[in-house]
Amino acid sequence: MRGWVGIGAGAWAALALAGQEPFRRRVGAFAAWWALTWLMLDWHIGMLETPDGRERNLGPADACTLARVWLVPAVGDTPAPWMCALAFVSDGLDGKLARATEPTRIGRDLEALADWAFAVAALRGAVRRGWLGRNAGIGELARLGAGFGYALFVYFGSASAPDPRVLHAARAASPVRAGGLIVAGLGHRRAADTLVIGGAAWSALAIALALVRPRGSQASPAAAEPSGRLGLPSPR
Repeated sequence: MRGWVGIGAGAWAALALAGQEPFRRRVGAFAAWWALTWLMLDWHIGMLETPDGRERNLGPADACTLARVWLVPAVGDTPAPWMCALAFVSDGLDGKLARATEPTRIGRDLEALADWAFAVAALRGAVRRGWLGRNAGIGELARLGAGFGYALFVYFGSASAPDPRVLHAARAASPVRAGGLIVAGLGHRRAADTLVIGGAAWSALAIALALVRPRGSQASPAAAEPSGRLGLPSPR
């Protein structure tokens, strides 16, 4: 685990020393964020095991998830298109890699937090830069907050796992929302607003339908397959 943390710190330091922005001006924010990430991983070190209880180190799927965590301080300042595209690709890869290997319990739970943190930071950065309209940003942030609140309520209110149909309901709209962030960085604000608002509305409708559908109903294969969602709290 320390090796992964060291690689992340070294990569950021190299970019900062080379004068690359926003890495140079966000050194302090990264140091604090990466230290919190390290503490969180260390605190949950007992979860470095497979779902059936066998110990194992962080793997390729966990590396993809940590890449999004690593990018959070950068996108909170300047959500460049390449950063958002990298996050979207890694979000899809980590689920596939987890199924191809053996996922860790900590990686399964960290993915949800990584998706949420990245999406919130990228929206904040895009709105601050004027690349995304405030209403579009607020709408998507409200959706993210509602999803995170639902997961917390179920976990701590009923001490049970959230309904997977609800957690996976917005999966189909992920490319639309991610595309909105990428387009925003390319300078097409009107198109970005349309994609983000449309993706948020599509996701909200899908989640509402999942909530009202009887819990025992059969989920579609696409919804049942774990994958990346960039911001909706859900396990692999």
